Amino acid sequence: MRRYNHGIPEQDSGTFNLSISDLMAGLLAIFILALAYFILNFSQNTAKLTQNNIVREELVTSLRDDIVQMGIKVDVDEKRGILRIPEKALFFRVGHAEVDDPATVRKIGAVLLKTLKSEKYKGKIETVFIEGHTDSDPTGAGSIYASNWELSTQRAINTWNVMKSGDNKELAELKNDVVLVNKEGQKEYMHEYVFSCSGYGETRPIAPNDAMHKSQNRRIDIRFTMVPPVEEDSDIVKSVREGMLKNEK
Repeated sequence: MRRYNHGIPEQDSGTFNLSISDLMAGLLAIFILALAYFILNFSQNTAKLTQNNIVREELVTSLRDDIVQMGIKVDVDEKRGILRIPEKALFFRVGHAEVDDPATVRKIGAVLLKTLKSEKYKGKIETVFIEGHTDSDPTGAGSIYASNWELSTQRAINTWNVMKSGDNKELAELKNDVVLVNKEGQKEYMHEYVFSCSGYGETRPIAPNDAMHKSQNRRIDIRFTMVPPVEEDSDIVKSVREGMLKNEK
């Protein structure tokens, strides 16, 4: 009598293993390509940031040289991108925020306007901060300002108002060219006003607050930040981002 085998036929495990191997190899290849892109992109952005720092150092050094030629004493912090105007150049009275030498401030403003409008720096400056600083002495009974925070902020604002007056009105109209990339990978162009004012009171000294050195802390800093590099997405990264967005939906 013929017997029939009713068992389940064996599966071809070799084909299944081959499919898994192909899938893993493909995923590994995509990972390697994506990693190579990110490494390349990181290197490019690092180079751009380094170049930004070089340009900023050249900017503040050039501003200092032009201003010093007019007989105005200013200092710079090249690494931090700061043009430093000491109290002696501004003549602020103790506890007061009025600029007692507006002509000097306008001269500085004229140099700023000429330099920032030049082709060399056009589109490279993100923000110019006008920052007020004081020493640790209280504002005094005769001052209308309750704290050094208020005093330093108003000094920065008054310095800016004088700086952009007269023939320097165009300073107030300068805008940056910042490019942002949203989560969909699309570029958004931001055109914001360049100048900003702030005050830090005695919280950011550059010298000891003793009788010999504290005058150095009474100052106006003009600090420059550069437009950050824009990350350009490769086709791989765009595909990954699109896949992630689809999963979110």
